[in-house]
Amino acid sequence: MRYGYFDKKEREYVITRPDTPTPWINYIGMGKYGGIVSNTGGGYSFDRDPQNRRITRYRYNNIPMDRPGRYIYIRDAADGEYWNPGWQPVQGKLDSYCCRHGLGYTVLQGENKGVASEVTYFVPDDKNFEIWLVKLKNLTGAPRRLQVFSYAEFCFWDAIKDQQNIDWCQQINQCKYEDKIIVYYPHEFEQSMEGAFVASGEEVASYDASLEAFIGKYRSESNPIAVELGACSNSTSYRMNGVGAFCVNVELQQNEEREMVFILGSAQDRSKIREEIREYLRPEFARESLRRLKEYWSSYLDKLYVETPDEDMNLFVNLWNQYQCKVTFNWSRFVSLYQTGLGRGMGFRDSAQDIMGVMHSIPDEAKGLITNILKCQYTDGRAYHLYFPLTGSGGEGDAPIKKFDWYSDDHLWIIMSVDDYIKETGDFDFLDMEVPYNDKQTVGTVWEHMCRAIEFTGANLGPNKLALAGRADWNDTLNLDMGNGVAESVFTSMLYCNVLNTMIELCSYLGRDEDSIKYTHMFSDMKEAINSSCWDGEWYKRAFDDMGMPLGSETCEYGKIYINSQSWAVLGKVATEEYAKKCLEAVEKYLNSEYGIATVYPAYRQFDKSKGGITTYPPGTKENGGIFLHTNPWVMIANIMIGNGDRAFKYYKQILPAARNDAAELLEVEPYVYPQNILGREHPQFGTGRNSWLSGTAAWNMLASSRYILGIRQGYDCLTVDPCIPSEWEGFKAKRVFRGAVYNIEVKNPDRVSKGVRKLVVDGSETDKIPVFGKGTTHSVTVIMG
Repeated sequence: MRYGYFDKKEREYVITRPDTPTPWINYIGMGKYGGIVSNTGGGYSFDRDPQNRRITRYRYNNIPMDRPGRYIYIRDAADGEYWNPGWQPVQGKLDSYCCRHGLGYTVLQGENKGVASEVTYFVPDDKNFEIWLVKLKNLTGAPRRLQVFSYAEFCFWDAIKDQQNIDWCQQINQCKYEDKIIVYYPHEFEQSMEGAFVASGEEVASYDASLEAFIGKYRSESNPIAVELGACSNSTSYRMNGVGAFCVNVELQQNEEREMVFILGSAQDRSKIREEIREYLRPEFARESLRRLKEYWSSYLDKLYVETPDEDMNLFVNLWNQYQCKVTFNWSRFVSLYQTGLGRGMGFRDSAQDIMGVMHSIPDEAKGLITNILKCQYTDGRAYHLYFPLTGSGGEGDAPIKKFDWYSDDHLWIIMSVDDYIKETGDFDFLDMEVPYNDKQTVGTVWEHMCRAIEFTGANLGPNKLALAGRADWNDTLNLDMGNGVAESVFTSMLYCNVLNTMIELCSYLGRDEDSIKYTHMFSDMKEAINSSCWDGEWYKRAFDDMGMPLGSETCEYGKIYINSQSWAVLGKVATEEYAKKCLEAVEKYLNSEYGIATVYPAYRQFDKSKGGITTYPPGTKENGGIFLHTNPWVMIANIMIGNGDRAFKYYKQILPAARNDAAELLEVEPYVYPQNILGREHPQFGTGRNSWLSGTAAWNMLASSRYILGIRQGYDCLTVDPCIPSEWEGFKAKRVFRGAVYNIEVKNPDRVSKGVRKLVVDGSETDKIPVFGKGTTHSVTVIMG
């Protein structure tokens, strides 16, 4: 069943019926003030930090689903009938409905009783507020009298207290109206002048600042008493709950169109709200700011453009995958319709990987985030598992972590990010930049931060000379340390090999010969330890528990084979050619399915304390035999590294959301972004997606598709084009902006091979290397495969 379609020209996903299987959302804002908007107007807003600066409320796991939100009510003054352009919350029948999710904006369009209505939500110019641009048109041949109501339910800024300390929060908050602005703030903010607000650019007929007054007793958002009566009660809230509700009277002649603006936002100084928003309350200025927003996204997308034989791939590489990468860069795994924006925070490992998905487009912003997360590193090389952007504090608190109570992989990912930035920009001076550690008193250069990350893992090895598992590795649910401190992670050991190879390459380029030799020895030692203790005959083991017993072995009744130790054996250059082929063949044989590759097989059947959280999930769910999509592009890259382009592209297409647009009732989540996970074949709802948007799947699929399948990779002093494509392709074209120069690339595949470059031509001359050209120049690159 289809619920919508891709509008390639307008760069939008168009939803044509409101009752999607789950709320299909979009993000507004550029990573500071922002929010979530669903296809029916549900969602909520926040300023920089959804835990500590929540603006509006949202009720997760609620019935009715997806409430409250940013609502516009339209009431016909003649007969009292009212409706919403986005269907919710009234759920009245509309003559037509449409939601258009674009890049950083969402448009809800609804027609009823001869009135066409449209609401566009977006954050303009990275301000601390959002615009609701409302458009009404009278399609009938007679004049119409309407009332338009706004609705936003305020939340106490500390969203945890708002849920857990209701009496206190309701007693201290106040919500007041003054000259077309409703301001909400706690009594304790009287002197600091902070607050949230809703403003109108129209003449206000009436208003409500009290949620209880607007909704009425024993009612809901679906039938507010104010809308039913056709007027608000001019209420003020000195306790209980605040709301931003205006009533605006509108008269439309036949075929007349009218625009109006409402603004919802956050203010550091309540006395300056009017000054900040004055221009934006004018519809023509609001439209102009929307145009600027669209220009920003065009510039963001302009750094990479591809034309391949596969239209779904083009759609995602050029647009939706890049867009999702920016959203994950902004919010890590912090805030979605599945992550509440409360306790999760920004992930250290998550952000380190998300950075690579946007590196080709916004390297300066990537550098800023690298610097911020380096501040989360301990002086011994470990890192906070997560942190909160407003306060900078880590999720574990600022006290020292207990022995073995750390994530074994977190700190290693930052080495990839730094190396990626240097290759993209050539900014080697960044390595000498001083960044404080998380004690805020000691500092180290970026290079020293990288070295300490390596040294921490090297100093914490177990009985098999593998990396100690700590609290967990990438698989947060694999909790093997029961107190003995000997549990080991094969995955972290392979990741360690990968980043050691990165350091070796960087040291060699910089002429740091002693460091290169040291890291080469460390790599050789770990590679030998892995191959001597972890090869299981057909694949690599996944870990050793705190009793020294293996996971991911043929000897195990459940959890015989795990995905990550097979892909990272290749990514870490641990596996021999023979082992690489065998372990990837085992992935295809035991783990693959039509909807993607599972994390483990067979799934665990019952809870096992010695293995931890993974066994709390039913079989086929998330890490326990589910299709955790983040892991799939690693298998694609591993196959590309051994030259198997046909299989890599098969895996790419299996999980491409656009390919499931016509069967959305099974996938359930949005078909325009990657979800975090899909239920695996050992689950009765095999094929259903969950936890969409915020996933490392976004960045890694961007890398797998653009850098490995298409083979367009940056280097310290060159650009590389080394494709590994389906053998049936005749070739492809691409544009890549690299260090300010434009490279127009054409790949030809006359012999129908998957991999191999026979000839490289740059600006008409055959060469063996694509050099770095000057900023503002344009160059042609032709690659002949064979």
